[in-house]
Amino acid sequence: MQIVDAIKNLTIAMKGSGSVEDISTDQIAEAIQYMADNWGDISAGMGGGSYVLPAATTSALGGVKKSAAVTSVSAANATAAGAAYDQTVAQSVVTLANANKTAINQIIANLKSAGIMA
Repeated sequence: MQIVDAIKNLTIAMKGSGSVEDISTDQIAEAIQYMADNWGDISAGMGGGSYVLPAATTSALGGVKKSAAVTSVSAANATAAGAAYDQTVAQSVVTLANANKTAINQIIANLKSAGIMA
């Protein structure tokens, strides 16, 4: 690529439209002068300034720490134990244990799906 072609492409980018064939020497000169006049602002955007990574949300990208891996709960669903417990109490414990397992596994799946956990 020739320098003049690169400058024409830069001029098109600065204008926001056009084609290489439409760029005149006057437009190239204006683009170069603009860069000279605004070099402080331009160079600050080239890594000279600081950048604050925004927090991630459910709808916006941002910085998050990757979570450590968590193994899914692999225990079998709870079942009522022998006659030592009243059937109603035992069933409520079973229901709670199964709901907790489902919730934990869903949290793990969501973290993995979101890329927060490996």
